[in-house]
Amino acid sequence: MSCCCQRVTVYLALISVVASCSRKNEEVSNKEIAPVSGNYQAEVVPGRGEVLPQYDPGGGGWETEQWSADISAQLKEMLRFLLAGGDWNPAAQAMCAADFTGAKLSVSKRRAAVPEKRAGVNDQPGDLIESPLFSQALAAVIDKAGFAEGLERAKAKVVGIRPDKDGRISCEMLFHFAGMRGHEARDLRGQWRSLWLLESGSPRLLSIEGDGHLTISAMGRFSDVTQAALGSNPSFAGQFYRGQDHWTGQIEMLTGIDISGWQGLAAADVNGDGRDDIYVAQPGGLPNRLYVQGQDGTFTDRSSAAGVDFLDSSHGNLLVDLDNDGDQDLIVGLSDGIVVMENDGSGNFRKRAVKILPAAIPYSIAAADHDRDGDLDFFVCCYNRRAGVNRHHVFARPVPYHDANNGGRNAMFRNDGSWRFTNVTSRTGLDANNRRFSFAASWEDYDNDGDLDLYVANDFGRNNLYCNVTGPDGVPRFEDVAEVAGVVDIAPGMSACWGDYNNDGNPDIYVANMFSAAGHRVSAQERFHEGADQRTREKFRRHARGNSLFRNNGDGNFTDVSLEAGVSIGRWAWASKFTDLDGDGFEDIVVANGFITQQDSGDL
Repeated sequence: MSCCCQRVTVYLALISVVASCSRKNEEVSNKEIAPVSGNYQAEVVPGRGEVLPQYDPGGGGWETEQWSADISAQLKEMLRFLLAGGDWNPAAQAMCAADFTGAKLSVSKRRAAVPEKRAGVNDQPGDLIESPLFSQALAAVIDKAGFAEGLERAKAKVVGIRPDKDGRISCEMLFHFAGMRGHEARDLRGQWRSLWLLESGSPRLLSIEGDGHLTISAMGRFSDVTQAALGSNPSFAGQFYRGQDHWTGQIEMLTGIDISGWQGLAAADVNGDGRDDIYVAQPGGLPNRLYVQGQDGTFTDRSSAAGVDFLDSSHGNLLVDLDNDGDQDLIVGLSDGIVVMENDGSGNFRKRAVKILPAAIPYSIAAADHDRDGDLDFFVCCYNRRAGVNRHHVFARPVPYHDANNGGRNAMFRNDGSWRFTNVTSRTGLDANNRRFSFAASWEDYDNDGDLDLYVANDFGRNNLYCNVTGPDGVPRFEDVAEVAGVVDIAPGMSACWGDYNNDGNPDIYVANMFSAAGHRVSAQERFHEGADQRTREKFRRHARGNSLFRNNGDGNFTDVSLEAGVSIGRWAWASKFTDLDGDGFEDIVVANGFITQQDSGDL
């Protein structure tokens, strides 16, 4: 992981240095922002002032972070040898303390989150494996999982660390091994609990035990065809392969170029040939791109010819039929608002409507017929307030962090036909709890009453579930029932998707958040945010947990089954989607993840 990403990850857990967590719905001045006690040095960026602190992991009582770094380095070295197929035993033995006596690792029996009749998932028996050497025990587990010769991924991440009463270091680690055996994909995940001793200032392994869950899938292997499909376009090689660092050094910041990289894309058949095409949003100064798919599966850049190569800073976009003529029209979220483009049926577009959003910047768009009048309306998530109000480059300033309500105001537009759209946010009740740095929204009739409801994933603060409570008068109205329904999910929400994962006829909701190993470690320390009450501290810890799966109970309420289903760790998650990848009749989950990647993209 790059240095940039390390600082970003620690920031998630130590966010109290930049926000007040004791007050709700208030702006705070800089003098009210106090750092956690400990050694830190603020990073100063020319023209931006102090951005976020860089903590000295070995000082100020945060020695646990130095131990974590040392343990992680030893594990990484051992796993590197393991993946290379070489003799990794010396590295493993060098990690052990002088009085290391044994290891216990098991592949535990654990019920799957879906009925056992599901094809492609096998739980291994909980046979205990004992060995005098950690390396031998680990090898036995990997061999038992069945990919000793086909191992392609081996990762471990420290998520909990603290000194125990005997002066040893207690450490919790997540591990992940993945590979192929024939045409079967095998995935072994679990947790190690270990004790370490400090010998000559360096941690040495004293004991380790753990369990894991092995998943076997017949869906096979996916091949990356990006270069083959798009590589012949000069715009692809010249623009996308340059990377973010290149463009931020070439383009003036005032155009809207930034280092965030959270632009989106939309896929649909724009020219009616039965093949999906791709529209990609870009930061300011770089043109948006429309790639149209040909019969051979390759794509051609038609951005300029189609009239959709906007240079404005873009985030969300959506291809959807707004005029009911059978082709896919285009909604683009630009820095100043929404532009609606009509498709002529052959993949050429012309502007039909512009909706200025003076106080907020649109980030994503979700369409649905919310009023059941036969045409599609759309909801716009507006993450941040406009420049000069709450300007940010990488992070906003949410207040308070765990329950922010000072972001951009989301907007609901009703389709009145003839390319006329009316902002009905307030009159529909969608202005309630409406400034929470929203990233994405998803429509679904979760209560099976015949009208569409809306879930909104918010980066800071609690998420929204707007239940459609339209009365006999037919005027759409919504109420935020997230807390009552059990889907508040206070975490950094990036996306949400609906699907019936257990085939019981009720739509369930999966929310993509950010999993942070540093957040797990630091927020669990007693010295973290010492002045806060226990409930607030728990919210910070929950913030680092990762993704959430809420099972629809069929009575208007949901149950959080994220941990028992094993779907919480989606890494730094963004978009998520339910889909049946292996054709067994049950919906799987695909999660896009990552952040600013520079030299080292490896992560758990």
